[in-house]
Amino acid sequence: MGLFDVDEEVPQGQSGGGLFGGGLAAAASATTVVVKPLPGTSLGQIPAPYQPHSEGELSDQEREDLEACKAGVDNLRNAFWIAGKSFETMSMGNLHREENPNFAAWVWDTWEVSESQLYRLMDEWRVGEALANLGHKPPESHVRALTDLRRQTNDKVAITVYDTIARCRPRVTGGLVEKVVGDLGVLPKDAKPADIGRRVRDLLNTPEEEAGAAEESDGVPDISSLDEDSPNGESSRKPSNSKADPLAAKDIERLRNTLAYLNEAAKKVNKSAARRAIEAQPDIAVPLIQEIGSLLQQIDRAVAIRLPKAQ
Repeated sequence: MGLFDVDEEVPQGQSGGGLFGGGLAAAASATTVVVKPLPGTSLGQIPAPYQPHSEGELSDQEREDLEACKAGVDNLRNAFWIAGKSFETMSMGNLHREENPNFAAWVWDTWEVSESQLYRLMDEWRVGEALANLGHKPPESHVRALTDLRRQTNDKVAITVYDTIARCRPRVTGGLVEKVVGDLGVLPKDAKPADIGRRVRDLLNTPEEEAGAAEESDGVPDISSLDEDSPNGESSRKPSNSKADPLAAKDIERLRNTLAYLNEAAKKVNKSAARRAIEAQPDIAVPLIQEIGSLLQQIDRAVAIRLPKAQ
């Protein structure tokens, strides 16, 4: 199937679940154009790390895996976890053996990534992937700030800490992550993510932190906080019986802002505009369309929750 081939298996008129079941999902199922992501632009396209198939020439599958991983590393600035997984797959599978048997030297010659950064990325990509699945897109420096915490405990605790920060603040900074990690202090190896999530919320709910966050906010709604609950279910915003719950009020405002932005976008984007853009400049239009689709799917997943029945 080509990049824009018709997908005959997509049933027409089928609606999906979630908030966009009658809108976005219905529109997606009605379309006949399937845009396949470019190699290396999504984590699912990167093969999982595996042991070398042989010591000789690369097989056709290995060459295909190598090209996908190279494309993934080229995506380093946009999503470091894709690059990290790509590096680990190439290293473990010895896919670089035909170009340079010294992996670190080959990486430096190809991408100018230092050996220390290389192994840091291979160590961090699973945390980055988990956070991306929760709707966040952390820069590598934010996950790096969690390194000491991860060494004390485990990846799940670190994921919970970042996820909780992102849900309690309109904007996450590397300095904020470092401060929270420092305030948590030394944690036991068997620390429970749910307990740590509650401690992080307590740290962030102090008057001093609230005032600082108000000054630091740039007014941009945090769409990532609308995504699905964290793995332990503790860092999500819990509904309150109080209508004056400030956390619930913020969530309502985020939903309203998101709906307003989507309504504006819907007025400006249509199939004709997309097709004209692709015909005129496909190298620019295709990645833009892919990113738009990815974000819409992310929002759809975020609100695909069990809704209360109408009274």
